[in-house]
Amino acid sequence: MASGKTWSRRLALAGGAALAAGAGALALHRPGRSVHRIMPGQTVLRRGNAAEPQTLDPNLSSGVQEFEIISDLMVGLMASDALGQPIPGMATHWESSADGLTWTFHLRQALWSDGVPLTAADFVFAWRRILDPGTGSSYSYFLYVVKNAAAVNARKLPPEALGARAVDDRTLEVHLEHPAPYLLEMLTHTATMPLPRHVVAAKGRAWAQAGNYVGNGPFTLNSWNPNDHILVEKNPRFYDAAHVALEQVYFYPTDDFSAALQRFRAGELDFQMRLPVQQIDWIKANLPQTIAPVPQLIADIMAVNFKRKPFGDIRVREAINLALNREALTDRIIRVGYVPAYHLVPPGVANYPGGVAFDFKDMSPRARMQKAQALMRQAGYDETHRVKTTYLIRSTAPGGIRAVAAAIQQMLAQVFVDVSILPADMQVFYPQIQAHDFDMAQSGWVADFNDASTFLNLLQTGGGDNWGEYSNPAFDAALAAAQADIDLVSRGHKLATAESIALKDQALMPLWFWVSGNMKWPYVKGLEPNALDYHRSRWVTIDQAARLKLFA
Repeated sequence: MASGKTWSRRLALAGGAALAAGAGALALHRPGRSVHRIMPGQTVLRRGNAAEPQTLDPNLSSGVQEFEIISDLMVGLMASDALGQPIPGMATHWESSADGLTWTFHLRQALWSDGVPLTAADFVFAWRRILDPGTGSSYSYFLYVVKNAAAVNARKLPPEALGARAVDDRTLEVHLEHPAPYLLEMLTHTATMPLPRHVVAAKGRAWAQAGNYVGNGPFTLNSWNPNDHILVEKNPRFYDAAHVALEQVYFYPTDDFSAALQRFRAGELDFQMRLPVQQIDWIKANLPQTIAPVPQLIADIMAVNFKRKPFGDIRVREAINLALNREALTDRIIRVGYVPAYHLVPPGVANYPGGVAFDFKDMSPRARMQKAQALMRQAGYDETHRVKTTYLIRSTAPGGIRAVAAAIQQMLAQVFVDVSILPADMQVFYPQIQAHDFDMAQSGWVADFNDASTFLNLLQTGGGDNWGEYSNPAFDAALAAAQADIDLVSRGHKLATAESIALKDQALMPLWFWVSGNMKWPYVKGLEPNALDYHRSRWVTIDQAARLKLFA
C-alpha cells in the first residue's frame, strides 16, 4: 500500500530547556485546528493520522492514512488483531480444496450499522465494483488472485464471470487463479472489504461521505471536517461491540510532524503515526517511553519513469543507483535506525529466502561513483552534456525528507544529472504518480500482507501501482511461475528469481527499510508495534488514571 507519508514543512521546536519541560507544559492551539480535550470518564482516543485522507471508500483508497480509518469502519472476511495477524472477521470459518484454488467462507450473522443484514452478496458486489474500470480503482489488481479478475477488469469477461459467488446469504465461494498462501492475511485489506449494496445503489459515490456512510466495523463515521479531523464512534451493532472499549476516536491529519510532536507533548494527541526525524535524538533522550522501534515491512523508494528520456536507458538507471549513498542518507540525515536498501523486498518477509541484492552492494562509494560516471559517459553524458530532470516530492515533506531530496540532488550532480526538486501536495502527488506524470519521484510502499509478492507486484506490467511503467516479460513470467507454485519453499525461490531480474534491470531505486516511526503514550494499551504497522482502534484501552496523572 502506498505509504501515505505526507511530509510537511519543517517547524522549529523550542530550545533544549523548553523541550525538557513537562509534557503538559505546552498549551497549543491555532485558529482552525480543533483541540478535543478529554473529560473525566470519557474513553476517547486521539490519533495523529499523518495525512488528510482522500476517500473513505474501500474501493478507492490507496494510502495508509485511509486504511487506518476504513479499518475502524469496515471489516472484511478477515480482521487484524493487535499484532497485525489475521483473525476471523465476517467469516467465522472456512475450507479450502487440496489444490488451494477453491475456498468456501462461512459468514457470521452480522448487521450493517443501519441495521440491514450483511450477506455474502455484499462481498460479490464490492469485488465486482472495484474491478469495474469505471470505478477507477488503483487497487483493482489486488483481486487478480481471484479467478477471471484480470479479464473482468479489462472488460474481456463480464462481471458475472468473476470467481466469487454467494452460495447463499452466509456462504461465499471463491475460486483462485493460483494458490495464495497469504490469502487470509490479504483478506484483511480494504480492497477486499464488503460494501453496503443498498446504500451505494441509493447514494452512488456519495455513500462514503459523512451522513451517508454505513459500515460493519467496530466504529461508525460521525463527522468529517476536512483538514481538521474525522470523528468515529462506537458501533453498537458491531458483532464484537462488547469488547470494544473506546467510545470515540478522533483522527487528525498531522502532516506537519514537528507540530504533531508539540501537540503530542501537550496531551492533544495520544498516538501519532510518524515522527519528525530531525527531532529523533531529542525524542530518544526525553520521551523514550513513547517509541518502540521494530523492523517493519516498509520500503522507501525512488521511482523513475521508463517512458521519459533518459530513464529508458539501463546505463542511466544503474548510474543513478550507484550514485545514491544510502548509508549517508540513513546515518547522517534520517538517523531513526532505517536500514539501507540494496533490494526491494524487506528483510523478514515470510517464506522468502532473501539473499538478492544489487551487484554493487559490496563496492566502495568511490568505486561506485567511478563506475556510475563511466556508465553515464557511455550513455553520452558528461560534464558539458548533462541530464536535466525533475524529482517529484510531497510539498508537506518535513525537514528530514527535504534534506534527503537535497542530498540526492547533490549525489546525482556528480554523475552529470541536474535535478530540480518539484514539491506537490498529497492531493496532487498521488494522482500524478499514478498517471505516470513525472521524471523521478519520491515514493514508498507499506506491505499489504506479509509476502514478497506485495512488493514485487509493484513492477508487474500494467499494474495499478507500477508508477514508472517498468515492463519485462521475463520478470512477469517469473512472478507468475511463483504465484502458481503451491510449495512455499519453491515459491519463495521463484519470487527471488523475479526480484533478481528486476534488480538487474535497475527497475527502481530502493533507498531504505523502516523501523516503526510512531509515538504512543504508555497509557494507551493495545496499539502494539508490528511489522505491518497495523494499529486498530478496536483493541485499544486507556489507563485513565495514568492519563490524568500525566496531563492533570
